[in-house]
Amino acid sequence: MIFGPRLGMPSAAIAFLALSLAGLSAAQAATGAERGRLLYETRCGACHAISVHNRSARKAKTFDGLREQVLRWSAEVGGSWSGDEIDDVAQYLNQRYYRFHCPRSVCKDNQASLAR
Repeated sequence: MIFGPRLGMPSAAIAFLALSLAGLSAAQAATGAERGRLLYETRCGACHAISVHNRSARKAKTFDGLREQVLRWSAEVGGSWSGDEIDDVAQYLNQRYYRFHCPRSVCKDNQASLAR
């Protein structure tokens, strides 16, 4: 058993919930791409592998397209992310994988970190 013999399923579910809430609390305290990373890892990381973002048949071709995909998948999984959280996740994914030009209204101080 993954959780060991002393930790039953109800306890495992409570532990998982506590870890998820801790991740969300940390995400609420962070801002920008760092908050986006925490939100993405908490909600999306279990299903998405790096290969989703590195494949040649990407759906997103621009930052706005990337943001639309984040919005779409947030809604698809019953998400209730705010517009700022959508922007933060898109900003994180853009910095990590895509490197599209990011509008100043979203990326603000991070334009220099995106230039390569």
